[in-house]
Amino acid sequence: MKNNTKDLTQGSILRLLLKLSLPIMLSNFMQMFYNLTDTFWLGKLGENAKEAVSVAGLTYPLIFFLSSFGIGFVIAGTSLISQYKGAKSEVLIKKVTGQFTFILVIFSMIFLSFSYLFLEDILKILQVPSPIFAISKQYISVILISVVFMFIFLTYQSFAHGLGDTISPMKIQLISVSLNVVLDPIFIFGLGFMPRLEILGAAQATLIARFIGAGLAVYFMKKKSREIIPSWKHIKPDIQMLKKIFDISIPASISHSITSFGFLILQGFVNSFGTVIISAFSIGNRMIGLFMMPAMGISNALTTMIGQNLGAKKISRAIKSVKVSFLFVMAIMFVGCFIMFFFGSFFTKFFIADPEVVTIGIKMFRIVSIAAFIFSLMFVFIGVFNGSGHTKPTMLLNVSRLWFLRIPLVYLLSGKILEITFFRNSFLKDLLVTISKPLSGHSYDALWWSMLISNIVTTTLAFLLYQKGNWKRGKI
Repeated sequence: MKNNTKDLTQGSILRLLLKLSLPIMLSNFMQMFYNLTDTFWLGKLGENAKEAVSVAGLTYPLIFFLSSFGIGFVIAGTSLISQYKGAKSEVLIKKVTGQFTFILVIFSMIFLSFSYLFLEDILKILQVPSPIFAISKQYISVILISVVFMFIFLTYQSFAHGLGDTISPMKIQLISVSLNVVLDPIFIFGLGFMPRLEILGAAQATLIARFIGAGLAVYFMKKKSREIIPSWKHIKPDIQMLKKIFDISIPASISHSITSFGFLILQGFVNSFGTVIISAFSIGNRMIGLFMMPAMGISNALTTMIGQNLGAKKISRAIKSVKVSFLFVMAIMFVGCFIMFFFGSFFTKFFIADPEVVTIGIKMFRIVSIAAFIFSLMFVFIGVFNGSGHTKPTMLLNVSRLWFLRIPLVYLLSGKILEITFFRNSFLKDLLVTISKPLSGHSYDALWWSMLISNIVTTTLAFLLYQKGNWKRGKI
């Protein structure tokens, strides 16, 4: 099989960014397609459509929260592999992959144990409506198993990206997602010999597709990246290398876990408005995720480029890569957000033709399209910080965006803060009433406006942290 690894320390930066980011964009799009496919088919279940879409919608932030610590290790894998490749140290690359094999086994056992032990309590905290509580628990129980297989693939993907190979992971995603697209209607509606499983059918289709994806990841690593396959001596715990991995991964993991917990709080806020708002919010999240794919792809490509060039001590080339990436993101995201702004109603109707959901979706997309454009610029700086291994700024940005800005703004602008006795009886009551008055007719609109304001503030902070320049030191 052809080796697709790339040396990113020389050659045209724009051409290399295109070669790296396009497969990542497609791969990320296909990852998002798992949930988009479920939402599309579940929206065709007739009278059960809103409930089914709601179950799939509330699952996304919950799974993001439960799997957040694993995502931090994926970031560390790409950062270290890319920097060691830039430094041309094959021995240390093998040591990284070996330690990650050890971590993956331990993490998977802890992840499943914790998730199943506290699942029902988490759903209660989220205020999941009683009509969909039981089916939500069943659906998520199946999805949790699929997450372990997803991590096997993501671990391989982080190694491949660090080596400059974004094509192999894309091929695996293409096969896995295609399988999910085929299996979803068969399992949901009971085509052929399969019984009609509805929402549980979507979960089982995802589980099978991700299991195949994990198997292909192991196969591709053996066939295309044999030079980085560790021996048993590399898998044996190495305190020094583990310390380096945790130094990068723990801030990233904390960032993702606190961020995802913040989204759980937001989901609880959404759930309090019923299935109509849950459905609109679910569709909005998926479409934002879809249109953010280019920025995420460029950010991931930049992560690898920054890592390899810092490893090779080519600081000026790393800085130039950032500038090219920034202009690239602006150009692409302007087009995507323009489409989202003017055609939001079409996207909502595509998933579910409920008049109430469509009406809310029109207003939602007008605001979140602008918020998404601004947030896409922050992804460039996140790519810089992750590639250099300096994940603490990313942690600061993500925590600030949700906990210091978006969540407080949601409760302030919606007036929900006045439901808290302390604030309702405090001297601040009149001020809080004034702040929430513009959205008093539709308090759930605070979800979209808080997103816009928090993204503006956080992106500005990201630029200032980038200008400070600590990222130029790398981590190896």
